[in-house]
Amino acid sequence: MNFEEMLNAQEGQKPHREHTLLGSFYRRQVDGKFRYFIELRPDLTDSIVFCEALKTEQQWALHQRSKQQLKYELRYDGNTLSGIEIEQGNFITLASLLDQNPAIVASKGFIDDFVKALFDCTAALHEEGIFHLCFAPNNIFLRKNDSKPFLLCHGSAYKGMSDQSAMYAGVEDYVAPEVISGQEPDQRSDIYSIGRLIEYIFSQGSMSYEYKQIVKKATDANPAKRYKSIGEMRDALAQKRNARRSVLAFAAVLVISLLAVYIYVDSLPESTGAIEFEEHPQQGANDLFSSDELDVDTAFLADSMDLSDEALMQKAEMIYRKRYQKVADEILSRVYNKKHMGASEKTFMANTQTMAEDLLKAQQELAGETGLPESMAGRIGHEIVEQLTVQKQKSLNHNGYIKKPGKDKEKE
Repeated sequence: MNFEEMLNAQEGQKPHREHTLLGSFYRRQVDGKFRYFIELRPDLTDSIVFCEALKTEQQWALHQRSKQQLKYELRYDGNTLSGIEIEQGNFITLASLLDQNPAIVASKGFIDDFVKALFDCTAALHEEGIFHLCFAPNNIFLRKNDSKPFLLCHGSAYKGMSDQSAMYAGVEDYVAPEVISGQEPDQRSDIYSIGRLIEYIFSQGSMSYEYKQIVKKATDANPAKRYKSIGEMRDALAQKRNARRSVLAFAAVLVISLLAVYIYVDSLPESTGAIEFEEHPQQGANDLFSSDELDVDTAFLADSMDLSDEALMQKAEMIYRKRYQKVADEILSRVYNKKHMGASEKTFMANTQTMAEDLLKAQQELAGETGLPESMAGRIGHEIVEQLTVQKQKSLNHNGYIKKPGKDKEKE
């Protein structure tokens, strides 16, 4: 008997158990094959409402064609419902998978594939008026070495239970507040729970910008402020990802352009004349505008409430252009100065990367403040940065430095 066979034999005698929403999840060898079971929580099986709902849902699941809907059979201890046996397969909860192999979230495509599949199966449930309600990590199943989630029982089937907080004991953080309080759930309740699940997946690493943005809106305590549907949430994720890719692509081109300028400047002989330089103090995007300026712009938009959507968009674009022009000018000026252009190549690249990130951050913040679509903000931002870059490159002297206006005439 090898080591794995010994472990399997031990597990057959005393199986490892994992706590899930419905009860204790474990596997057991039956007729030479491992099968997966859940021993139901006694407080749930004591409820007639729960038992009847579980029976009804079991019949519903048998007729589902979705590959992500797990089917199951009921198990009894005498006349008492005691557990369920899950369809044949090699399953593991998401909580166990990330506990055993946390690095899997960093593998290429895992998170995006998982979220896409979760959106698809949840949207399909919503078409039937069914809501899962609890996307806790121990209530999501996967096959080992696969990124597609499987769902078992859905919370809306058990909304007849009087105490919903007892139903979700231990996983309240993954359930929308309105569900815990016993209110009628809807699509926005699932959106909240999915947002919390995405937070959990990224808990061991850094969450990307596009996911941060959708999670922030999805997990708002006020249901009215969340996405109205899975389709809207999915579209928002795609839009933010495309906008980010567009800006990063431009940033890459900008970095290459600046590197070429750096190499050219570095290859020229040093100037013996004294050169004075403009100093550009670093500022955040919000520091570049006075409170008076922001108040004027805010009032400008407030006065536009009676305008058509097209006219309102034109005003928003005008305000965005004005603000971003000023922000981008300050950020780019950090590159075209003595300290940056005279730095080592390593320092130059690091500073340029920081500049690209600041441009992206400013674009995203100002787009949110003015209500301009991110795709349009990216296009306008690209145009503004390109124009400013050309202007600043022309202002360089043959050593690549920015002179103060009029200094050449004073020296003459």
